[in-house]
Amino acid sequence: MAFSLTSCADELAELNENPNAIEDLPYGMQLTRNQLHLPGGQYEVRRAAVGWGMAAVQQLADVSIATSILPGDKYIDFIDYSFALYDDYFTQEAKDIIDFVIRTGEDPEAVNYNAIGRIMKAISFHKVTDMYGDIPYSEAGLGYISNTWFPVYDRQEAIYADMLSELEVAAGQLSASAESPGDQDIIYGGDITKWRKLAYSMMLRLGLRLSKVDPAASQSWVQKAIAGGVMTSLDDVAKIEHSLDTRINPVSEAFRLDTFIRLSDTFVSWMQDNSDPRLDVLSWVESGAPHQGLPNGLDPTTLITDGPAGGDLSDYSQINQILVDREKPSMLITYAEVELMLAEAAARGWYNGDAEAHYNNGVRAAMENWSFYGVSTPSTAEVDAYLAANPYDANNALEMIGEQYWAATMLIPWESFSNWRRTGYPVLTPVNYSGNATGGTIPRRLKYPIVEFNVNAENINAAVANQGPNEYTTRVWWDAN
Repeated sequence: MAFSLTSCADELAELNENPNAIEDLPYGMQLTRNQLHLPGGQYEVRRAAVGWGMAAVQQLADVSIATSILPGDKYIDFIDYSFALYDDYFTQEAKDIIDFVIRTGEDPEAVNYNAIGRIMKAISFHKVTDMYGDIPYSEAGLGYISNTWFPVYDRQEAIYADMLSELEVAAGQLSASAESPGDQDIIYGGDITKWRKLAYSMMLRLGLRLSKVDPAASQSWVQKAIAGGVMTSLDDVAKIEHSLDTRINPVSEAFRLDTFIRLSDTFVSWMQDNSDPRLDVLSWVESGAPHQGLPNGLDPTTLITDGPAGGDLSDYSQINQILVDREKPSMLITYAEVELMLAEAAARGWYNGDAEAHYNNGVRAAMENWSFYGVSTPSTAEVDAYLAANPYDANNALEMIGEQYWAATMLIPWESFSNWRRTGYPVLTPVNYSGNATGGTIPRRLKYPIVEFNVNAENINAAVANQGPNEYTTRVWWDAN
């Protein structure tokens, strides 16, 4: 019997071995694959980032109800879209990122790979915790690595502390004398100086995220990031180039498949009110009519009665289709964001830089950033005229910076939604569509998947007990009221 059981166990072990698995996957190949997945996949970007995030902050709008294309437009409880990021992330991206950091951390010759992996880990996890709050972090992905199939939910406060620490460690690890990933690094081509700038730029973003809940810690991390050295030009932008042969731009699928989506009237009107030259870059009206945004919260019936251009969607602004082509890049963090964050730090008195100069640099960089998408951008004269007509006002600094950040992060949906929740700018008027799930208030987070309450009940219930009800209106830790 003992022999039989041993034989059976051996056979089962063999059955559980993947004959196609690569036991010693080269670091460079794994790095490239992980980088391609950093922006997210079509499934979760279309549903969570575009469907919830961009609509909730009124960059986009739609009139559909039956298909719930943009549940964030009317705050409809379309749960499948809410858990899309969670569902896809923890079955794929999390385990790949964690595995890469663990493997490279065990090899003293892979110091730069490990540092880059740590930076990517922060980029990767912060979009998820920002959308849900408490999530599996310390035990994330370990089901595939060490059979830890029921991970604890770490508190967001602890997650942020670790992500910031990881960025600090990574910046210190990066070494020009150690092996470089070279061309297998599709973000910077192995440029260690740019990776260090990225680490500190991400530290700046995450540090500012704490400004409402822990101003002292926020200031400390912001100052540390600035001292370390953040992005200094458009050449430092962290982006993923896409192609039909590798991985297409995930945002593109939302606009390709969902023909009801239009630019929000809130977004278009803001640009019109400020004579913003970006409007001609971003907006395309199929009928050839003037730029006209679609008000949020309309359906096919109310579009006819309340739509400013009537009931024909072809008269409303769509996003310029060139910008959402399948082969256009995905932005992870831009130089424009960094300059606007430096302006905020200076306006808060946390940094002795020139807030107005950084604000102007941020606006200019945000307009120039569209050149990466292959379109003509506003001329220097047009940008100068825009800044002259809309000068920086120190008495209204945080609102102006917040509005420009909202515009600069168009097509960086995770960041648009998160920074709006942190700053409250721009000031948005919520909709109160019949049957909405928030009582007519703009969502503050996404809901956890229902299945988690069945398969990992103890840990997710602990998260709910700590954070609050699993509702769209519950605020994550850093989003203090």
